[in-house]
Amino acid sequence: MSVIRWVLYALFAYLGYRVGVWLEASGLVNISPLGSLTSLNRLYLGVVGLLVGFLLVPRLAFWVERRWEATQAWLRRLPPEIPVAITAASGLGLLLAVLLTNLLNQIPGFSAIHSLIIAAVLVASLSAFAIANRDYFRLARPPAPTTKTRGGKVLDTSVLIDGRIADVVEMGFLEGPLFVPRQVLRELQQFADASDAQKRAKGRRGLDTLERLKLSVGLEVLDGSESDDPVDDQILAEARRLGSALVTNDHALAQLSRIYGVKTLSIQALASALRAPLQQGDALSITIVKEGKEPGQGVGYLEDGTMVVVDDALPFKGKEVEVVITQSIQTQVGRLLFGKLQGDASRSPHKTDR
Repeated sequence: MSVIRWVLYALFAYLGYRVGVWLEASGLVNISPLGSLTSLNRLYLGVVGLLVGFLLVPRLAFWVERRWEATQAWLRRLPPEIPVAITAASGLGLLLAVLLTNLLNQIPGFSAIHSLIIAAVLVASLSAFAIANRDYFRLARPPAPTTKTRGGKVLDTSVLIDGRIADVVEMGFLEGPLFVPRQVLRELQQFADASDAQKRAKGRRGLDTLERLKLSVGLEVLDGSESDDPVDDQILAEARRLGSALVTNDHALAQLSRIYGVKTLSIQALASALRAPLQQGDALSITIVKEGKEPGQGVGYLEDGTMVVVDDALPFKGKEVEVVITQSIQTQVGRLLFGKLQGDASRSPHKTDR
């Protein structure tokens, strides 16, 4: 039981006792002596006050503790020089109030109310002056403890789901040490246990990638402090703390990491750099898998995931066609190719040669 509750219980018992004293002094109840110290009425009412305390104290103690914690949190958010300035100003104001009270007590009519008013005015005015000049109360802050940078690479969820990092590491193009924050493991586990089949497949692919990395080059799980911040922010904080590079395929996270000065590596960017360039006029074979945004357009994908939009290819959905590249556009998420059907593929799929 906390000290606050004991104090409140004693206060309620004392209030009940004082009510008994007031009732006896007012003549509302008769005095029932109990020895030479007190009376039965005061004892009974003291017990009544204690019983009332049993009902109210838990709620009052909870409220007082919450208010105290909220006050402490508010003080911690303040710049340290403000509490110092207010404390110094209040102490000086109260000392001046003591001196003035001793001097003014000689004046007829001077009372405690006047002393309280003087103290309040002095404390308020000096505190306001101290806050306005709080820079003079700024304490010398101890140097922040330096964290030894460990280097290496921190892996995020997107690059593990992609899976290609395991091949890159096994071929020696990416050296360790490799780190995985515990938040990433939890996110992969949530994906692997999801009811949606697509999310479940992503989660299991990410866990399989982790297992391959663990067996090939070793992997360390970071048990950093967790918070309510988004997972991406926590991963970025871990990379900054360790002085590590961040390996990700998330374009937004890569931009944010560069703003914070964290080195970023992207498997998607590496694949784009190593991809054989396709120029206007090059021919290739792709399978039309879905409809494009414009009427009649068909969409297919290269092996590396590059999307190819083909004019007048919707009738060939589900079939492999020959395509001539007509335009190549570089976007934030990768390259986008446009093309047209080549040769006999431009004929209707319902027509046959004679």
